[in-house]
Amino acid sequence: MTSFAQQIAFGGSNPIVTSDDGRILDGLSLRNIGVAQGVKPNSRIALKLDDPLDIVSALAALDGQVEAILLLSHALAPETAQILARTAGCSLFVSDMMPEPEGGIAVKRLEAVLGSHRREIPLLTEWLMTTSGTTGIPKIVPHTLRSLTRSVYRFGTSTDQASTPVWGMLYDATRFAGLQVVLQALIGGGRLAVIDTTMPLADQVSALADHGCTHLSATPTLWRRLMMVPAHGRLSLRQVTLGGEIADQPTLNAVRAAFPAARLSHIYASTEAGVGFSVTDGLAGFPLTYLDKAPGNVRLKIEEGVLWLLPPVTGLVPSLPGIEVDDAGFVRSGDRVLVEGERVTFLGRENGLINIGGVKVYPEAVEAVVKTVPGVALVKVSAKRSPVTGALVVAEVQLDTEADPDATRRMIQDTCRARLDREAVPAIIRFVAGFTTNAAGKLVRTGG
Repeated sequence: MTSFAQQIAFGGSNPIVTSDDGRILDGLSLRNIGVAQGVKPNSRIALKLDDPLDIVSALAALDGQVEAILLLSHALAPETAQILARTAGCSLFVSDMMPEPEGGIAVKRLEAVLGSHRREIPLLTEWLMTTSGTTGIPKIVPHTLRSLTRSVYRFGTSTDQASTPVWGMLYDATRFAGLQVVLQALIGGGRLAVIDTTMPLADQVSALADHGCTHLSATPTLWRRLMMVPAHGRLSLRQVTLGGEIADQPTLNAVRAAFPAARLSHIYASTEAGVGFSVTDGLAGFPLTYLDKAPGNVRLKIEEGVLWLLPPVTGLVPSLPGIEVDDAGFVRSGDRVLVEGERVTFLGRENGLINIGGVKVYPEAVEAVVKTVPGVALVKVSAKRSPVTGALVVAEVQLDTEADPDATRRMIQDTCRARLDREAVPAIIRFVAGFTTNAAGKLVRTGG
């Protein structure tokens, strides 16, 4: 068993984490970083840090040295973070915001926890992740470094900086997708480029280009926003990864056209089950053959139209509240799918469907059709209550800068009428200036 610090691929003084303000972390310092003498082996530590460089330093120091690490997003409300820390049994809360101590949990800044002490034989540290739902208190899902790095591809070390993969960081590093980027970059033999994600998106794209970003992962929503920025042409990407939301065919086609030299893949993963599988053929959904044998030795099955998956390595606790696991260990994904010929396509989340006069309408399926209309940059479909049918389908649309609203509205209506059931055709089309995404980069949906 080796710790995160021991698995970091680049050594010496090579910068492996860089930020816009000129700060760097190198492999040697991260491998040698330790904890303060007062940090005990049975410590359960909550981390709520804003700076990705601090998060990386904390993970390198604490993994293998403490019993558990709870990763909390800086976007969480203080009271929610405190509840999660108590639920996880944490005795120490490490934060740069210095919340008030509560429930016997001590509060310290990161520098008070770091030191030079390292145990020769690493402990098996639990990595506690939180789900990224937008309602209620997030669930805590236990993982280990092994379960989190199952899909990491090792590029190997190289002194040729030009060939080193440079992963751009658009996600929150404490979220599952963000942590995957961190682990892939540092364990896989690459470099992590950290940018200020509070900047306007155009400035973020320019910063990524200035860092020489070659590998980039983002949600389909974020990719569509990114492609609206003229400066995206400055990115010389070798790898484009989509995850976190359904990767529909219009978005895959648009990304392929924008970055023709890049390898394109979309990832199916969840905090609860870990990384599931990747699809690299440029088509939405996944091949039916994955039900027999999926990449990465993941086992899949479909029951009553819902996808279940069994990763070969997982830290999931079968009795975890709110997560359904069957007797064989398969995790219910909550995603509804449809088998069409030799392809399995995603319809949407079980809890997201709209009932129109008894007909089930999945917002993501309607969005995929609307996205095929020229001039549509982004779309979000939701429901509005109706005394007649129970609900009406509402499509909020963000247009490309040169699109004509009246002409685009007519094309949306004609396209939807031709390709969707009558109940699924948007009754209301509303043009908006933009959309809100959460800390995980996903489109914020009411009740989602």
